[in-house]
Amino acid sequence: METHRRSILKAASYRLFATSVVFGVAVLFTGEFGASAKIGLSAAVAKTVLYYVWERQWSSIEWGLAQPE
Repeated sequence: METHRRSILKAASYRLFATSVVFGVAVLFTGEFGASAKIGLSAAVAKTVLYYVWERQWSSIEWGLAQPE
């Protein structure tokens, strides 16, 4: 089993990686670093909030959960 510290580091490094990809794609499309940084940051914040909402919605669904014996 992973430690909490490892899981947090994995999540943070993935978010940095994913934001970098969005930034890179935005630079390719816009050719502007400032606008691309805003797009990358906005996407990172939006995806974090949306993931939280998604998880909260799934926590209220009982389908597929194993019942304790």
